Amino acid sequence: MTGLTLVARRPEIQPASTSSVDSPALRALFDLVLDRAPDATVLPERDATSLVIDLAYTVADLCACRRRRAAVRVSLGGEPWELGLERAGRDALVSLVQTSARPEVALHERRVDGDALCARVLGALDALAGRPSEQSAIASLAALDGDAPRSVLYGEAARIAAAREHLAASAPFGAGEGLAEPAVVAVEPTGDVPITIAADILMRTPAPSASAETAVQRADLFALLFRGKLRVIVAEHARELPDVFVFLFAEQLVEITIEALSAWALGRPYYRRLTVGGAVCAVRIQGEGHASLTIGMPRRGADERGHVWTFPAVDVGALVQSVVAFGRALARSVVRRDRAQAQNLRLSAFRTKVRELGERMRDLTRDDSKINDAPEGYRAFAASLLRPPQPPEDETLASSRLRYTPRWFAAIPSIDLRATFLCGDALVVGATRELSCIDRRTGELAWTRPVPRAASVMTPLGLARMEAEGALHLHDLQTGDVLWTTQLTPRAGASTSGVVVSTHGLPRMLVVSEGARHLAAIDLHGGEVRWRYASRRSGMFRLRRAGKLLVVASGESALVALDVLTGEVVWRFCDRRRFASHVTVDHDALFAVSGDGAFVDRGSARLHHIDPWSGAARWSIDLPAETRPLGAPLLAPDTVVIQTHGRRGTGLVGFDRATGAPRFDIVACASAASCLVVDGTVILNSEGGELVAIDAKDGATRYRHVFGGAEGDRPRRLEPMLRSGALFVPQSELFVVRPRDGKLLGRVPADLVPDLFRVDERCDVYVVEESGHIAAFSTGPRLRLV
Repeated sequence: MTGLTLVARRPEIQPASTSSVDSPALRALFDLVLDRAPDATVLPERDATSLVIDLAYTVADLCACRRRRAAVRVSLGGEPWELGLERAGRDALVSLVQTSARPEVALHERRVDGDALCARVLGALDALAGRPSEQSAIASLAALDGDAPRSVLYGEAARIAAAREHLAASAPFGAGEGLAEPAVVAVEPTGDVPITIAADILMRTPAPSASAETAVQRADLFALLFRGKLRVIVAEHARELPDVFVFLFAEQLVEITIEALSAWALGRPYYRRLTVGGAVCAVRIQGEGHASLTIGMPRRGADERGHVWTFPAVDVGALVQSVVAFGRALARSVVRRDRAQAQNLRLSAFRTKVRELGERMRDLTRDDSKINDAPEGYRAFAASLLRPPQPPEDETLASSRLRYTPRWFAAIPSIDLRATFLCGDALVVGATRELSCIDRRTGELAWTRPVPRAASVMTPLGLARMEAEGALHLHDLQTGDVLWTTQLTPRAGASTSGVVVSTHGLPRMLVVSEGARHLAAIDLHGGEVRWRYASRRSGMFRLRRAGKLLVVASGESALVALDVLTGEVVWRFCDRRRFASHVTVDHDALFAVSGDGAFVDRGSARLHHIDPWSGAARWSIDLPAETRPLGAPLLAPDTVVIQTHGRRGTGLVGFDRATGAPRFDIVACASAASCLVVDGTVILNSEGGELVAIDAKDGATRYRHVFGGAEGDRPRRLEPMLRSGALFVPQSELFVVRPRDGKLLGRVPADLVPDLFRVDERCDVYVVEESGHIAAFSTGPRLRLV
């Protein structure tokens, strides 16, 4: 049962506690205001007292003409309601509205005599003061000296007495300034719209004093409760809805259109129907690019039927365009009629929603794809970076048992794992308040510097740290001193991302996110900003370098490739879905996933194969429904594999690299996992203690190794690392496994949880625990068959 039926047809107010007040004066007050109050109105004692006191001050302000319109908060049955009062000459216009996301109007502008309202409120105050608890307080006050200050009053007795005195001093209501009669204001959308949504609303001309703008913005729903006649015209068909609260209807129409547009972008069905403002509104997404709009009048009585009309096969873009045009026309008409509504927060929120709907539709339908007509230069540069085939890597570790012996141990409080790097002979460790450098051979502290918390990245010229205030510092690894500082725009509310450019033939730069929606390329030699790129909307940047190109995914419905030297857009690939994850580049192939996989039951993603140098699409395919793609695509010689997360756990979906044909769709493990591709095998290290190897050709399981149950401590990062033919697997301990068959080669005897570990060129291991401890281990002698 809706709130409208509860209040208008059965306005019985349910008590929130057993303590209640019931008096003829209070019943008379609600009989005057609500018009259909029962014979015995029951309110919780505290709620009744607060309501009547607040109402007394509000009526006093109306009597003295200090305010023309005011609202009083009311709690009915636990729901938030507001009682609106507006002065109209000798009368007051009373409205009662449930102020929620979908407002319900129980009473609208009922005309009440002002003096009678004052008298009833005074009677209600007297009734509250006559309760036994208040009589004892008043009796104790009578024993005090007559000249005692009013501050000796205490509790609710003081509040009631002060409210009555204030209202009695402001009465009578008197003959104030009259209220203009409502006039018809036409709301007509401008421009050529495929669906015409218009209205004729009744609005009063405000008094000059009421129209004066102030510096304070308030949410005033009562100023937007105007009735009107709504018209919807689709082709030759026209329908009219009389006596509708147009603004309430428009609010919900914009809201469900935003939801329908999001569902259409994800390729999901959608249907929602609601009754608001005295009208029925429904939107259904039932096909590719098609929607249906339903409007009508609800059933008002037992013997009265409602009238509902449906416009089928409406284009989604046409519907959104028409709703945006109607919303803008309505807001514009209201502000032109009453300039004070420009400060109304409710109207401002409505205009923001309309603007968001329009921008979202433009992003989805804008096809400004750009193909690079001269990709040869970028392809040739990438080919020049390819190294000749290297001799087979020394796989000594993978052919013998391994033994590790402890070398040194260090303790650094409050370690920041994301700011810990192994660079040459230095182990740079970031913490909350300091930056330290440890000699990896001896474990001795080389230097330490006090620094604030910052996002860190290792570069060829030193450690770059970007603070929350936007200051970017480059620290020398030998001394820890700051080489240069550059001030960038702070990136509030989002983490910092970036990529280091250090390739033969390209300048050494750091490309980092700046502000809400910018990328800045910083010269590492002097800290100079070489170029800036602005995305269309704010979001998290996912960057991947491909030769002289920087591929950017920023949550937009477009994937952009920038020239590293100039920052210019080389190509742009558009899709209806958004690109919000990393891409994968391998020689002449780029694979990207578009779609919003924020929730498992809302997954609708698509895999794209794109030429990385021209931006031309080669093939695209939809991922299975109800799956959430994780991370960048994984590439094997013949297949591309997408890691997914669903209700059953972590899965793998394989596609043919050349044609995009599906090859397999399996569930690899029951918990979250990190993946790595080694020689055509996808290896998953799960937080449940499993190491699983899946053949990337057909999805067959090669081996499954269980290190332990899920009850033990697990590291912060589960990414395995391949070194010298051996796979280092972080679990409750750090294990070394042969990747081709899963044979356990050894383990690192550390008492630390490997939240972070590093392996150097000699395969010595450095284990870092987030608790603030670091341990170094060296490999022992091992036998080798000659």
